[in-house]
Formats: sequence, structure tokens, C-alpha cells
Amino acid sequence: MVSYTSKFSAKGATRFGNLTLRNTLTYSPNLMLWGGASLAGIFVFVEGWPLFQETFFRKIPVYGSYWAKKLPPPKQQEEDSE
Repeated sequence: MVSYTSKFSAKGATRFGNLTLRNTLTYSPNLMLWGGASLAGIFVFVEGWPLFQETFFRKIPVYGSYWAKKLPPPKQQEEDSE
């Protein structure tokens, strides 16, 4: 015969589905690597868009001058003063 237990015998674990703190810590380097690669891929994709050039890329300290607009000065037409 089964004996009666007066308290709840199951122990609650800190988890979200099958994701525990230990699983999160073991997968974190892998997730950071894939997140960084995804971010780099997004930056490569939007590199040609003027909005992103003005907002992000021109503000990079060393490489920002690559996206600066380098237009030659306009040619002035010489007027004939005869």
C-alpha cells in the first residue's frame, strides 16, 4: 500500500521549458558568435543605403571617412568679358 505524504514532493527548478541556466551558459559563446555574424551580415547588406551611411557608418572613428561624400568642386564657367 502507498503511504500518504503530507507535503508536495516535487521540486521546482528554475527553467523555461527545456532551457535551464546551465544550458544557457554552455550555449552562450555559440549564440554570441552567431549573433555577431548575423549583425555583420546585416551591416554588409545595408552598407549601400544612404540612411545607414549617415546614421551609423560615418560615425565610426577610423573608417567613417570611407563613407564621407567626396565630390569635386563644381566647375565655374568663365564668362567672356569682351
